[in-house]
Amino acid sequence: MAQNPKILILHDYFVYKGGGERLIISLAKNLGADIATAFIAKDSFDPRAEGIYTIELYKEKPWSQLPGFRYLQVQLSFLFKTGFAKDYDIIIYSGDCLIAMLRILGWKFFSKKDRPSKHVAYMHTPPRHLYDNYQTRLDSYPLWKKILFIPFVWFNRWRFETLSRHLNLIVTNSENTKNRIKKYLGLDSIVAYPPCDTLPFKNLGYGNYLGNEREKSKLAYSSERMSKYGDLYFFSWARLYDVKRVDQIVQAFIGMPDKKLVVASGGPELERIQKMAEGHPNITILGWINDAQLLEYLGKCLATIYIPIREDFGMSAVESMQAGKPVIGVADGGLLEIITDQKNGLLLPPDFTISDLQEAIKKITPELAKQMENNCYQTAEKFSEKAFTEQMKKILGLTNYTQSS
Repeated sequence: MAQNPKILILHDYFVYKGGGERLIISLAKNLGADIATAFIAKDSFDPRAEGIYTIELYKEKPWSQLPGFRYLQVQLSFLFKTGFAKDYDIIIYSGDCLIAMLRILGWKFFSKKDRPSKHVAYMHTPPRHLYDNYQTRLDSYPLWKKILFIPFVWFNRWRFETLSRHLNLIVTNSENTKNRIKKYLGLDSIVAYPPCDTLPFKNLGYGNYLGNEREKSKLAYSSERMSKYGDLYFFSWARLYDVKRVDQIVQAFIGMPDKKLVVASGGPELERIQKMAEGHPNITILGWINDAQLLEYLGKCLATIYIPIREDFGMSAVESMQAGKPVIGVADGGLLEIITDQKNGLLLPPDFTISDLQEAIKKITPELAKQMENNCYQTAEKFSEKAFTEQMKKILGLTNYTQSS
């Protein structure tokens, strides 16, 4: 392989403004890689805005948002429209796009020897609707949908497992997901914790005193100073999907009108959550926001709340800690690798109630948030972009790699 191999990242699609999308953009920038994706939604991150050469396999259409049609369009696009990828030395797969291996490798797909290219997956998780979240999804469907869903899952488990076994290497984001890959796919993987400093997250809790240490020192640690700390609102920017349980966060604040909540994200649950918040002036639902707004809202909050079901890793939690903000999380999944109870946040039991969440919210005072601030910074330092890039270079065998301009 050449000293500076050509690298391509295949990412299934860009429809979110989340940590996973920032990870892909960061990896492409730091490895000098190109990106190919099924499509880029209008409200998502666009790697082209970062100067990354990006191939969009098709343009999103209104019908592309239909789950069944989107699935077919994505899979067929990667199967039939990725012949250009034969010109690359290393292919990194992100999301459910492994089917492209059939197009790129042809008959050499069946042998890992003498391949013209190296095929590596950065597996955020085995598709959750096929594995750990299968039963929950199935139980939520009416009978007619169950009849369609069961054979769909059987086929796609076979497809995903077969394709995964033909990868040269699997890299993943946490020990939690590594165990999940072993459990469901029977395959080994290497952990490379994702970068969570791809945006300049900072603690803006001191208002006009931010960034001016001399002025900050003039204001003694007092009730006046603490009243400036975060304006006493809590912040959530998890995507609005059922597994993220943002509706339960909103429900908790409905019962606590003296506490403020700001929710900034979008997703299928947006309309329902907006309706839940109607008539409750202590709850603000913003929808999608841009990076500058995210930095502002996160930087000025008192603490963040992130309580997903069996989260793969939890980049949002680390981003919160990079801004010095403690996290109310749940003792489940990848969050156990990030949050230490009473040190850099509070952990709820996996089977928590709304009352449990409300009690945790009450415990997060400005004084406690301040006590946890340095611990948050120390945790965030473990998940830097530099460390991630260096580890990925080592994993990919790019120790002598020099990125071309």
